[in-house]
Amino acid sequence: MASTSLYVFCYLPGEVSAVPAGRFDHDGVVGVGTFAYGRRYVNRPGALAVDPVALPLGADPLPVETNGGLYGAFRDASPDYWGRLVTASGLKCPMESLSEMDYLLHANATRVGNLDFRASLDATEPTLGPPEFQEMEDLLIAAGDLEAGRPVDERRRLMLEQGSSLGGARPKCTVQLDGELWLAKLPSRNDRISMPRLEFGSMKLAARCGLDVPEIRLRTIGGRDVFLTRRFDREAVGGGWARRGYLSALSLAQWDEHDRDRWSYRSIAERIRKYSIRPSDDLRRLFLRIAFNILVRNMDDHPRNHGFLVEQGGLILSPQFDVEPALARPGVGSEFFLAMSIGPQGRLAALGNLRSAAATFNLKPVDAADLILRMQTCVATGWREELGKAGFDDSELDILAPSFGKAAL
Repeated sequence: MASTSLYVFCYLPGEVSAVPAGRFDHDGVVGVGTFAYGRRYVNRPGALAVDPVALPLGADPLPVETNGGLYGAFRDASPDYWGRLVTASGLKCPMESLSEMDYLLHANATRVGNLDFRASLDATEPTLGPPEFQEMEDLLIAAGDLEAGRPVDERRRLMLEQGSSLGGARPKCTVQLDGELWLAKLPSRNDRISMPRLEFGSMKLAARCGLDVPEIRLRTIGGRDVFLTRRFDREAVGGGWARRGYLSALSLAQWDEHDRDRWSYRSIAERIRKYSIRPSDDLRRLFLRIAFNILVRNMDDHPRNHGFLVEQGGLILSPQFDVEPALARPGVGSEFFLAMSIGPQGRLAALGNLRSAAATFNLKPVDAADLILRMQTCVATGWREELGKAGFDDSELDILAPSFGKAAL
């Protein structure tokens, strides 16, 4: 595809309308992008870097070749598989026929973070009109039809599209509930058990064990479970929602989607030391998060499932999200691997591997061992209770037990 240009807009703290920050030029043939800040934006009081790592204010930006020629924060603001499926459905074309620039321009106001992408400087503010929670039954029908490849009723598809610009492969949609914006994660036709119910119980367990999680809810609509998590990058203000800047760990480390052999918690820790405004606290929180992921067999811990919120002067680790224990079978080897390297044993999901990496997180060995033991005790004594409260019966808990086997004391 030939070169394309668009304008990057940024929502500054507390504002419900965006201001132009600069221009992004993308060469679709070679997959290279270049961004330049506007002089007026750089001189604006309170201006934020649109990407604090790749595009600091005042610096001469370098062209980017990773992720198809998108800077990290731009790729974070673009939809992943599910959002792309919804977009392509609306345009009545295959997902593969659309370019990265197409997805940036077609993603709507529910996209993650505080950026927007427009074809011109005088383009109007995108309408933020996600569906109401009361319309969830229609959303479930639309998502089920889309996932199954069936024709989708146009009214329902438009509702789904207006809330579907977030990442991930599972069906989801932003909805309005009680004056706030929530991400509704829907059941999938391939689920062996209720994944919304499992994620809700696991997140409740995470909160019980001291991890920072957003407000969450579980609702059942027509016999189907829906997991709701309040958007931590949005805040209701007079006249709309203020947006918070967001950067995934993938973008923080400036990795490509295909750099899996380079993904490591050590690299993320190094970036936290450089960019976080509270590095010691964030390193400790990340250490506890890894311990929890090991103990609940959450193997979906890839760097897009760790995020950072953009503040004046730096970044802070976002609340935990996307906790989905992988189902394990009894009698099968208990060894498994996380998505990123942890310590001297690489990706091996072992508490000893994490303990050996204590220095990576600015922890003394004795303190790391104490934190791991506390997390192990909490998970071991609490997982059945929290998942039982989430609605799993004893027979279902027995099926889930192997997934929490590493928590046994």
